[in-house]
Amino acid sequence: MLKSLRKRIFKEITFTAAISTPGSVLVSCLEDQFAFFDFCSLKKSSYRVEGSSRCVVMDFARASTNTFLSGDFDGVVRLWDLRNPRQSTSASEAGRNFLPKGATFYAAAVSPDARLVCAGSCVVTGKRKQTDKKAKKSKRLRMSLDEEIDGSGFGDNYNDSEGESSAYLICWDTRQMGRPLLMLNDVHSDDVNHLVFETNSPSASSRLLSCADDGLVCLADLNAPPEDRLIEVFNAERQANYCGFFNPVVSTDISTGVYAFDNMRSHFTAWPLASEEDDFQWQRLKTPPHARYLLSATRLPSNQATACLLSTSAVKRDLRLSLVNPENTKVVARRRLFKEEVNLDSDAFYADVLGSSTMEGTLEVLVVTRHSVHRLLGKVTE
Repeated sequence: MLKSLRKRIFKEITFTAAISTPGSVLVSCLEDQFAFFDFCSLKKSSYRVEGSSRCVVMDFARASTNTFLSGDFDGVVRLWDLRNPRQSTSASEAGRNFLPKGATFYAAAVSPDARLVCAGSCVVTGKRKQTDKKAKKSKRLRMSLDEEIDGSGFGDNYNDSEGESSAYLICWDTRQMGRPLLMLNDVHSDDVNHLVFETNSPSASSRLLSCADDGLVCLADLNAPPEDRLIEVFNAERQANYCGFFNPVVSTDISTGVYAFDNMRSHFTAWPLASEEDDFQWQRLKTPPHARYLLSATRLPSNQATACLLSTSAVKRDLRLSLVNPENTKVVARRRLFKEEVNLDSDAFYADVLGSSTMEGTLEVLVVTRHSVHRLLGKVTE
């Protein structure tokens, strides 16, 4: 069962959305406007802002409850404060200024403690632009977050082979946004589609998960030595459009796995992070047959790998809640977001779990469409 608790409809078209830890949802509308929605009432507050190009991604620093990030098409990442969202607190130089001509960005993320931000580029060919003519060409020492950034600022794993095609991960220390902390072009060979930092463990806040059109889902520690930076590489065996940590409904010290949505979010793949978990169980998790566009995944408390998936139908006008385990895959609840046809495009593109009650077997879910926000209550008992 999926019960509607509240919804809000608006005329402005929504491009991106993110949810903060205290329970307020942030939505970016149009090119020059942020909209905030109160968790309980869904009351909307709008603020006009200035940017170099349209915002394409947003993220919250989960341990720093007032800080959020916006990333745009040019690779500019900005940090904002919820208490004064009209002007950014800091901004990077456009990421495209460091890369060969034609670079664009559709992915960015901020670490939970707001110490690191990262942006992912499309695949580009050619030699990077030299922004510091005085920079030494020799290999410099590794930079940590507690050391002053010097040299060219392009990282010690940087490969500058002219004529080769590669996608880039550009990382900044938020205390010094003038130049990148790291530029990595040996992680993905095709367009980077999504980035997310580990949020479930304060000791692992520099761990970054990325996915790309090359089909790889990569887990890296940005503050580790070069030889230890890449922790795990998972192969989705098709282009990966979205990735995430399998944070359980009941919070623990570490995430238990990672997942990816691939092939235009119609296919689900999961992998365990703990070595003692049965990898075969996770490989048997399958996509529900009636889930056409996957939005998010949450692990449920169980002795075996069990997940709750949020998805839509092919036309994206309803929400479907599915239970997935090695033995069974089924849609247990669905709800049409609008009871009748409306003039506004109501395609759902974002959903996440806001809270849960393991005693009652319920989840509170927030869904964002192009012109509305919905808060729903769903049953997850098998």
